[in-house]
Amino acid sequence: MKSVKKVAIVFSVIAFVALLLVAVGCDKAAVPTPAGTEEAAATDIAKGKGLYDIQPQPLHSVAQCAQCHIGVFDRIKDAGGKHQIECVSCHTEFHVFNPKKRPYQTAIPKCETCHGVFHGEGTKQTPLVDCASCHTDPHAPLIIPGAALSNNACMSCHTKETKQITDNVSRHTTEVSCSDCHHVKHGYIPKCNECHESHSPGYEMDDAACMSCHPVHMPAKITYSKKETPNLICAGCHDKAYGLLQNNITKHTDVKCSDCHSAHKRIPLCSECHGMPHSNRMMQDTTKCGDCHSIAHNLPVS
Repeated sequence: MKSVKKVAIVFSVIAFVALLLVAVGCDKAAVPTPAGTEEAAATDIAKGKGLYDIQPQPLHSVAQCAQCHIGVFDRIKDAGGKHQIECVSCHTEFHVFNPKKRPYQTAIPKCETCHGVFHGEGTKQTPLVDCASCHTDPHAPLIIPGAALSNNACMSCHTKETKQITDNVSRHTTEVSCSDCHHVKHGYIPKCNECHESHSPGYEMDDAACMSCHPVHMPAKITYSKKETPNLICAGCHDKAYGLLQNNITKHTDVKCSDCHSAHKRIPLCSECHGMPHSNRMMQDTTKCGDCHSIAHNLPVS
């Protein structure tokens, strides 16, 4: 019995060793040895290092900058105006800048480097404000948010309009700011009827009609053309005089207001048109035509 058990144990050991040898042989067959005598190279790592074996070139084109700064690129493209130049023309220092060493503001280009004092020094009353207070985005310099500007910002450049509106005081001076009218954007010219109604419901007035009498920045200084000012415009303020004249049947009814009133508030002498129609003897008794003829807008028939 003991010999039988020994034989069984020997056969078991031999079978186990045989199976182990077969398994090792199969594994070697599945992974062939590379050709030659050199060891296999880690190709993925080699390629990764190769990406950095070149010498990088400095940025020099708008397209290169736009790959990261696409928002800035779009703004310059749409509204850059004369700022549509190479980025590096202004930004001579960019990625090498270290904010830990000095303030970031020192790396930002200064407007006066190219533009000088473009709008002048302003005036004593309204000195020139900072460029960015109007030109809020240097990449879209002509998009100026009108509603956000103060009067001082406007007056520092628009000196002619400033003088007109301050020397000729009106409600446009005391009750209205620049941005109330020029509210949409810089350069926006509003329509008069955005705030004002027509002088006369019977006459539709456009901007040209309004400004024929009222210069925008000095509206109380009323001027008008004798040939192109219809009576209905005058009637907007002088409705009583207009009504009397329209209902009168004398020759004055056919006369234009501007024929007599060549300037606003000017009262002409009757003799400018009529001369001296009566004898000296009659004129000795009175020096006023109105003593007999009432007022010019409502002459008596007889």
